[in-house]
Amino acid sequence: MKKEPQEKTKKEKVQNKKIESKKEIKEKQDGEAENKKTEKEEKMNKGFFKKIWYSINKIEKYPELSAEGLGRAIIYLMTLVLIIGAISSFATVYRTSLKVKEVAKYIDEKIPELTYKEDTLQVGTEEAIIDENENFGKIIVDTKTDDEQQINQYIEETSDEENAVIILKNKLILKQSGTNGTTDYNYKDLFGQMGITEFNKQSLLDYLNGNGIMNLYFSLFASLLIYSFVIYLINLLFYIIIISIFGYLATMILKLKIRYVAIFNMAIYAITLPALLNIIYIAINAFYPYQISYFEVLYALIASIYIMAAIFILKTEFNKKQGEVQKIVEVEKQIKEENKEENKEEKREKPESKKDKKKKEEQNKEQEEKDNDGEEPEGSNA
Repeated sequence: MKKEPQEKTKKEKVQNKKIESKKEIKEKQDGEAENKKTEKEEKMNKGFFKKIWYSINKIEKYPELSAEGLGRAIIYLMTLVLIIGAISSFATVYRTSLKVKEVAKYIDEKIPELTYKEDTLQVGTEEAIIDENENFGKIIVDTKTDDEQQINQYIEETSDEENAVIILKNKLILKQSGTNGTTDYNYKDLFGQMGITEFNKQSLLDYLNGNGIMNLYFSLFASLLIYSFVIYLINLLFYIIIISIFGYLATMILKLKIRYVAIFNMAIYAITLPALLNIIYIAINAFYPYQISYFEVLYALIASIYIMAAIFILKTEFNKKQGEVQKIVEVEKQIKEENKEENKEEKREKPESKKDKKKKEEQNKEQEEKDNDGEEPEGSNA
């Protein structure tokens, strides 16, 4: 009688464990399903600026961003490059407009009457004008000479200068800081592109200070935007390829199986902060010219830190999931072992119960025989 309740408690314990393990698995599956739903909703709602925020402030979202595919990553990169190109082009046009105003002011104050006609510039002075200016450097104006030897002498005089301008009768020679040698601009080609055939001093000042030059600024902005977009895209792709190769090697060392295209996508998002810093750098340079040495090294270093952080987060998440799977496997294994033990006990108990039944039947038969032997017939004492 005592064995039966013990057996029931064992069975109940096993059943309870089964129910609990099933509940745990169900809860995890439900939680994963809910997470997937929320992730899908977030993916649908992610716009360009939200991706920028995730790329800078939420490195754990890199796998999610990468999972959107190469196409969306490239679109994100091209949008980012377009913004950089637009700001860079605007900064260049703004600096050009400041220079144009300075040129207009210098012509008004320093240059005597001038005329441009039949692709030739004439200044109303017999002698060459030689001047020093803090914005343009050394300025030489000589519209009378055709002598190549004299022109070469002017170029030699400006060789030690950072900036210099030589104005001749049929061309303009510029020397700018950061460039080797000089650049020649033929008046026929330069003014012909703008549709200018002739002008005098006053009409030139009116053009430089008026609304007519705005068309020149717009066309300059458009051409610079195309040029900047191509250059920055090539430059960023170069950095992205280097960073992605570095990240892929890191995954191999960490024994983390990730496709190269996924690392490449993450490298695109990792370049976001350096790109934004570049935008700020360009914007500051538009107003306060300043050079930062080793900026490109810093550029690559920041992006490398971001992609390595994303890879390490992936590794920890992978280890955590493996641990959870291992726990479920261990629980299932334990349940199987308990089921085996329970089956063995049942097999042992079944033959014992048959023997008990036979013994009871034999005992009952013996008792019946004894009772039959002990009874006397009615009237035997008579």
